[in-house]
Amino acid sequence: MFTATQSELFDAAFGSNPGRFPLPAATDSRESWFRSVALAGQGRYSAAEIELRRHRPRGPELRSLHASTRASWLRQVGEHERARRFDGMAVILVGLVGPSESEDSVQARSDALTGLAADALGSGRFHLADTLLARSAGQRHGHVGRGSWRPALRAAWVAAELAMMRGDGPEAVRHAEAARALAEDADSLRHIVKTDLVVAAALSCAGETSRARESAVQVACAAEMAGLLPLRWAATMLFEGTGGVDAGMIASGDLAAAIDRLGGSTVG
Repeated sequence: MFTATQSELFDAAFGSNPGRFPLPAATDSRESWFRSVALAGQGRYSAAEIELRRHRPRGPELRSLHASTRASWLRQVGEHERARRFDGMAVILVGLVGPSESEDSVQARSDALTGLAADALGSGRFHLADTLLARSAGQRHGHVGRGSWRPALRAAWVAAELAMMRGDGPEAVRHAEAARALAEDADSLRHIVKTDLVVAAALSCAGETSRARESAVQVACAAEMAGLLPLRWAATMLFEGTGGVDAGMIASGDLAAAIDRLGGSTVG
Protein backbone atom coordinates (compact mmCIF):
# COMPACT_ATOMS: atom_id res chain seq x y z
CA MET A 1 0.00 0.00 0.00
CA PHE A 2 1.40 3.38 -1.00
CA THR A 3 1.83 6.16 1.55
CA ALA A 4 -0.26 9.31 1.47
CA THR A 5 0.50 12.91 1.85
CA GLN A 6 -1.80 14.34 4.51
CA SER A 7 -3.54 16.49 1.89
CA GLU A 8 -4.56 13.39 -0.11
CA LEU A 9 -6.31 11.75 2.83
CA PHE A 10 -7.77 15.06 3.97
CA ASP A 11 -9.23 15.51 0.48
CA ALA A 12 -10.87 12.09 0.69
CA ALA A 13 -12.30 12.76 4.16
CA PHE A 14 -13.19 16.44 3.98
CA GLY A 15 -12.59 17.53 0.41
CA SER A 16 -13.54 16.98 -3.20
CA ASN A 17 -12.64 13.31 -3.66
CA PRO A 18 -14.65 11.28 -1.10
CA GLY A 19 -15.03 8.23 -3.32
CA ARG A 20 -11.33 7.63 -3.86
CA PHE A 21 -10.48 3.96 -3.44
CA PRO A 22 -8.12 2.36 -2.75
CA LEU A 23 -6.84 4.94 -0.32
CA PRO A 24 -3.17 5.46 0.48
CA ALA A 25 -1.85 4.34 3.85
CA ALA A 26 -1.86 6.65 6.85
CA THR A 27 1.39 7.29 8.69
CA ASP A 28 0.11 8.88 11.91
CA SER A 29 -3.05 9.19 14.00
CA ARG A 30 -4.37 12.29 12.23
CA GLU A 31 -3.97 10.73 8.81
CA SER A 32 -5.58 7.58 10.20
CA TRP A 33 -8.58 9.64 11.29
CA PHE A 34 -8.86 11.17 7.82
CA ARG A 35 -8.60 7.74 6.23
CA SER A 36 -11.20 6.16 8.52
CA VAL A 37 -13.65 9.02 7.89
CA ALA A 38 -13.26 8.55 4.14
CA LEU A 39 -13.74 4.78 4.37
CA ALA A 40 -16.92 5.16 6.42
CA GLY A 41 -18.31 7.68 3.96
CA GLN A 42 -17.98 5.01 1.29
CA GLY A 43 -19.80 2.47 3.48
CA ARG A 44 -16.66 0.56 4.44
CA TYR A 45 -17.37 0.73 8.17
CA SER A 46 -15.44 -2.37 9.19
CA ALA A 47 -12.32 -1.15 7.39
CA ALA A 48 -12.84 2.29 8.93
CA GLU A 49 -13.05 0.77 12.40
CA ILE A 50 -9.82 -1.15 11.87
CA GLU A 51 -8.11 1.96 10.54
CA LEU A 52 -9.15 4.06 13.52
CA ARG A 53 -7.44 1.56 15.83
CA ARG A 54 -4.24 1.47 13.79
CA HIS A 55 -2.64 4.68 15.08
CA ARG A 56 -3.71 5.68 18.59
CA PRO A 57 -3.50 9.45 19.13
CA ARG A 58 -1.74 10.89 22.17
CA GLY A 59 -3.40 14.28 22.49
CA PRO A 60 -6.85 14.52 24.11
CA GLU A 61 -8.39 16.56 21.27
CA LEU A 62 -7.64 14.01 18.56
CA ARG A 63 -8.57 11.14 20.89
CA SER A 64 -11.89 12.90 21.43
CA LEU A 65 -12.43 13.28 17.69
CA HIS A 66 -11.72 9.56 17.26
CA ALA A 67 -14.39 8.74 19.87
CA SER A 68 -16.93 11.10 18.29
CA THR A 69 -16.29 9.52 14.92
CA ARG A 70 -16.98 6.02 16.21
CA ALA A 71 -20.16 7.32 17.83
CA SER A 72 -21.38 8.77 14.54
CA TRP A 73 -20.94 5.41 12.83
CA LEU A 74 -22.93 3.69 15.55
CA ARG A 75 -25.77 6.19 15.15
CA GLN A 76 -25.87 5.48 11.44
CA VAL A 77 -26.75 1.86 12.20
CA GLY A 78 -29.27 2.83 14.89
CA GLU A 79 -27.08 2.16 17.94
CA HIS A 80 -27.79 5.41 19.79
CA GLU A 81 -27.15 4.04 23.28
CA ARG A 82 -23.77 2.60 22.31
CA ALA A 83 -22.97 5.83 20.50
CA ARG A 84 -23.71 7.77 23.69
CA ARG A 85 -20.90 5.96 25.50
CA PHE A 86 -18.35 7.05 22.90
CA ASP A 87 -19.69 10.61 22.81
CA GLY A 88 -19.49 10.68 26.60
CA MET A 89 -15.88 9.55 26.38
CA ALA A 90 -15.25 12.30 23.82
CA VAL A 91 -16.60 14.91 26.25
CA ILE A 92 -14.56 13.55 29.17
CA LEU A 93 -11.38 13.80 27.11
CA VAL A 94 -11.79 17.53 26.40
CA GLY A 95 -14.21 18.63 29.14
CA LEU A 96 -17.55 20.40 28.90
CA VAL A 97 -15.96 23.80 29.32
CA GLY A 98 -12.53 25.22 28.79
CA PRO A 99 -10.52 27.59 26.65
CA SER A 100 -10.72 27.14 22.90
CA GLU A 101 -6.98 27.31 22.42
CA SER A 102 -6.86 25.59 19.04
CA GLU A 103 -9.07 24.57 16.17
CA ASP A 104 -8.77 20.96 17.33
CA SER A 105 -10.13 21.83 20.78
CA VAL A 106 -13.07 23.76 19.29
CA GLN A 107 -13.93 20.96 16.89
CA ALA A 108 -13.50 18.20 19.46
CA ARG A 109 -15.67 19.81 22.12
CA SER A 110 -18.32 20.89 19.63
CA ASP A 111 -18.41 17.46 17.96
CA ALA A 112 -18.73 15.69 21.31
CA LEU A 113 -21.62 17.89 22.46
CA THR A 114 -23.37 17.73 19.09
CA GLY A 115 -22.97 13.96 19.11
CA LEU A 116 -24.54 13.73 22.56
CA ALA A 117 -27.41 15.89 21.28
CA ALA A 118 -27.94 13.48 18.38
CA ASP A 119 -27.88 10.54 20.80
CA ALA A 120 -30.48 12.29 22.97
CA LEU A 121 -32.88 13.00 20.13
CA GLY A 122 -32.51 9.41 18.94
CA SER A 123 -33.88 8.26 22.29
CA GLY A 124 -36.61 10.90 22.51
CA ARG A 125 -34.91 13.25 25.00
CA PHE A 126 -35.61 16.40 23.04
CA HIS A 127 -35.09 18.96 25.81
CA LEU A 128 -31.67 17.48 26.58
CA ALA A 129 -30.82 17.63 22.88
CA ASP A 130 -31.73 21.35 22.85
CA THR A 131 -29.49 21.99 25.85
CA LEU A 132 -26.54 20.14 24.34
CA LEU A 133 -26.88 21.92 21.00
CA ALA A 134 -26.81 25.25 22.84
CA ARG A 135 -23.63 24.21 24.66
CA SER A 136 -22.10 23.12 21.38
CA ALA A 137 -22.89 26.51 19.84
CA GLY A 138 -21.27 28.20 22.83
CA GLN A 139 -18.02 26.37 22.10
CA ARG A 140 -17.94 27.74 18.57
CA HIS A 141 -18.84 31.32 19.45
CA GLY A 142 -16.33 33.77 18.05
CA HIS A 143 -14.07 31.08 16.58
CA VAL A 144 -13.12 31.28 12.91
CA GLY A 145 -10.72 28.82 11.35
CA ARG A 146 -10.13 26.68 8.30
CA GLY A 147 -12.44 23.96 9.52
CA SER A 148 -14.90 26.07 11.49
CA TRP A 149 -17.72 25.34 9.05
CA ARG A 150 -17.73 21.61 9.87
CA PRO A 151 -18.82 21.56 13.54
CA ALA A 152 -21.38 24.31 12.85
CA LEU A 153 -22.77 22.36 9.91
CA ARG A 154 -23.05 19.15 11.92
CA ALA A 155 -24.95 21.02 14.63
CA ALA A 156 -27.34 22.46 12.02
CA TRP A 157 -28.05 18.94 10.73
CA VAL A 158 -28.91 17.77 14.23
CA ALA A 159 -31.09 20.83 14.84
CA ALA A 160 -33.02 20.05 11.65
CA GLU A 161 -33.35 16.39 12.64
CA LEU A 162 -34.59 17.41 16.09
CA ALA A 163 -37.30 19.57 14.52
CA MET A 164 -38.28 16.64 12.28
CA MET A 165 -38.55 14.33 15.27
CA ARG A 166 -40.88 16.88 16.86
CA GLY A 167 -42.96 17.01 13.69
CA ASP A 168 -42.20 20.70 13.17
CA GLY A 169 -41.75 20.86 9.40
CA PRO A 170 -41.26 24.64 9.04
CA GLU A 171 -38.61 24.65 11.79
CA ALA A 172 -36.90 21.66 10.18
CA VAL A 173 -36.76 23.48 6.84
CA ARG A 174 -35.39 26.61 8.55
CA HIS A 175 -32.53 24.68 10.13
CA ALA A 176 -31.89 22.71 6.94
CA GLU A 177 -31.64 25.90 4.91
CA ALA A 178 -29.27 27.30 7.54
CA ALA A 179 -27.18 24.18 7.05
CA ARG A 180 -27.21 24.74 3.30
CA ALA A 181 -25.90 28.28 3.81
CA LEU A 182 -23.09 26.91 5.98
CA ALA A 183 -22.32 24.26 3.35
CA GLU A 184 -21.50 27.03 0.89
CA ASP A 185 -18.25 27.47 2.83
CA ALA A 186 -17.52 23.74 2.84
CA ASP A 187 -14.79 22.14 0.78
CA SER A 188 -16.22 18.70 1.49
CA LEU A 189 -18.38 17.14 -1.22
CA ARG A 190 -19.64 14.58 1.30
CA HIS A 191 -20.89 17.30 3.64
CA ILE A 192 -22.57 19.13 0.76
CA VAL A 193 -24.41 15.98 -0.35
CA LYS A 194 -25.43 15.17 3.23
CA THR A 195 -26.76 18.71 3.64
CA ASP A 196 -28.89 18.35 0.52
CA LEU A 197 -30.26 15.10 1.97
CA VAL A 198 -31.20 16.88 5.21
CA VAL A 199 -32.98 19.58 3.18
CA ALA A 200 -34.92 16.91 1.26
CA ALA A 201 -35.95 15.18 4.48
CA ALA A 202 -37.04 18.49 6.01
CA LEU A 203 -39.17 19.24 2.95
CA SER A 204 -40.86 15.88 3.39
CA CYS A 205 -41.54 16.66 7.05
CA ALA A 206 -43.08 19.98 5.99
CA GLY A 207 -45.47 18.21 3.63
CA GLU A 208 -43.72 19.31 0.44
CA THR A 209 -43.67 15.77 -0.86
CA SER A 210 -43.02 16.46 -4.54
CA ARG A 211 -40.07 18.74 -3.82
CA ALA A 212 -38.72 16.25 -1.30
CA ARG A 213 -38.97 13.40 -3.80
CA GLU A 214 -37.24 15.39 -6.55
CA SER A 215 -34.51 16.45 -4.15
CA ALA A 216 -34.02 12.87 -2.98
CA VAL A 217 -33.41 11.75 -6.58
CA GLN A 218 -30.84 14.50 -7.04
CA VAL A 219 -29.08 13.53 -3.81
CA ALA A 220 -29.07 9.84 -4.75
CA CYS A 221 -27.49 10.68 -8.11
CA ALA A 222 -24.91 13.00 -6.54
CA ALA A 223 -24.03 10.39 -3.92
CA GLU A 224 -23.63 7.71 -6.60
CA MET A 225 -21.28 9.91 -8.61
CA ALA A 226 -19.27 10.73 -5.48
CA GLY A 227 -19.00 7.11 -4.31
CA LEU A 228 -20.96 7.79 -1.11
CA LEU A 229 -22.97 4.60 -0.78
CA PRO A 230 -24.59 5.26 2.65
CA LEU A 231 -25.90 8.64 1.51
CA ARG A 232 -27.14 7.11 -1.73
CA TRP A 233 -28.99 4.46 0.29
CA ALA A 234 -30.54 7.07 2.62
CA ALA A 235 -31.64 9.27 -0.29
CA THR A 236 -33.16 6.28 -2.08
CA MET A 237 -35.10 5.33 1.05
CA LEU A 238 -36.45 8.88 1.23
CA PHE A 239 -37.41 8.73 -2.45
CA GLU A 240 -39.27 5.47 -1.92
CA GLY A 241 -40.84 6.74 1.30
CA THR A 242 -42.32 9.73 -0.51
CA GLY A 243 -43.96 7.48 -3.09
CA GLY A 244 -41.23 7.54 -5.69
CA VAL A 245 -41.02 4.74 -8.24
CA ASP A 246 -38.24 4.64 -10.81
CA ALA A 247 -37.26 1.44 -12.58
CA GLY A 248 -33.89 2.97 -13.35
CA MET A 249 -32.96 3.39 -9.68
CA ILE A 250 -31.46 0.61 -7.61
CA ALA A 251 -33.79 -0.21 -4.71
CA SER A 252 -32.83 0.82 -1.19
CA GLY A 253 -32.83 -2.83 -0.09
CA ASP A 254 -30.22 -3.67 -2.70
CA LEU A 255 -28.10 -0.71 -1.62
CA ALA A 256 -28.38 -1.81 2.01
CA ALA A 257 -27.17 -5.26 0.98
CA ALA A 258 -24.22 -3.65 -0.80
CA ILE A 259 -23.32 -1.79 2.40
CA ASP A 260 -23.57 -5.04 4.34
CA ARG A 261 -21.14 -6.66 1.92
CA LEU A 262 -18.68 -3.86 2.68
CA GLY A 263 -19.04 -4.51 6.40
CA GLY A 264 -21.46 -1.66 7.01
CA SER A 265 -23.61 -3.50 9.54
CA THR A 266 -20.75 -4.59 11.76
CA VAL A 267 -19.58 -1.37 13.37
CA GLY A 268 -17.79 -2.26 16.59
